Amino acid sequence: MEIGALKKEDALRNFPFMGDAEVVIRFLSREELQQIREKASKIVRDGKHGRMEFDSLEGDVLLGRTAVRGWKGLTMNGEEFPYSPENCNLLMRKWTEFARFVFGICLDLRKFQEEAQS
Repeated sequence: MEIGALKKEDALRNFPFMGDAEVVIRFLSREELQQIREKASKIVRDGKHGRMEFDSLEGDVLLGRTAVRGWKGLTMNGEEFPYSPENCNLLMRKWTEFARFVFGICLDLRKFQEEAQS
C-alpha cells in the first residue's frame, strides 16, 4: 500500500458528498487527532479530585476546522452556501451526517490513496 500521504503536510482531496456536492478534505495524522483530543478535553472538578472529560461537540468542530478546506455544491434556501470556518463549524455542530462523513474520510489513508489513483 502506498503511504506517501503520510509525509505530505497538506494531503488534500475532493470527495463527493450527497450526490452533487464535493468537500475538500485534508488527511489528518494520528498526532493531529491527538492534539484535537487534548484541546477538546477539559478538567472537571468532582470535589477534591479532577478528571479529564472529552467534549465531543468541541472535538467535532476542531476536527472540521483542521480537516475541511472547502466545498462546493452545498446550498441553503436555494443559494450557494459558501465555505468559511464559521460555516464549517455550523455544519459540524448541526449536521450529523456531514460530521460523520468528514470524520470517516480525514483519518482513512486508504480513501486518500484510492481517490488519488482515480
